[in-house]
Amino acid sequence: MWSCRCRVTLESPREIVEKPMAEWDGDDEKRWSQDVARSQRRPAAPQRIADVLSRLMSRRGYAQVQSSVEWGRLWQQAAGGLAKDSRAGNIRGGVLEIVVRNSSVAQELAFQKKQLLRRLRELVSGYVIEDLRFRVGDME
Repeated sequence: MWSCRCRVTLESPREIVEKPMAEWDGDDEKRWSQDVARSQRRPAAPQRIADVLSRLMSRRGYAQVQSSVEWGRLWQQAAGGLAKDSRAGNIRGGVLEIVVRNSSVAQELAFQKKQLLRRLRELVSGYVIEDLRFRVGDME
């Protein structure tokens, strides 16, 4: 009787080689090749602090606050007198959400939607605004 490290009792020395090889699933080789690849990686190149801070600000949501302030300013310019009863909200997928005081303001803005979109597109460079969506909500 022979035994191997996997605590299986075998009948012959030939089974010592054949049995463990049949049970081997290749995970050890995958792990080994991943370890080798990790050890051969070069250390990361130094990064500019401006790039690091930019990524951090976007992950934490600080960039969104700055962006919403900018959209608010642009909306004030584009809407003119109607801006006192509305404010710019979030922008998602090219659609700028406008929060309005009441439904009559939403309807008035909906009538002027094409002109407002044209004005916003003139004011904004580098970002495409496809549509405006009006929603009654809190003006604070």
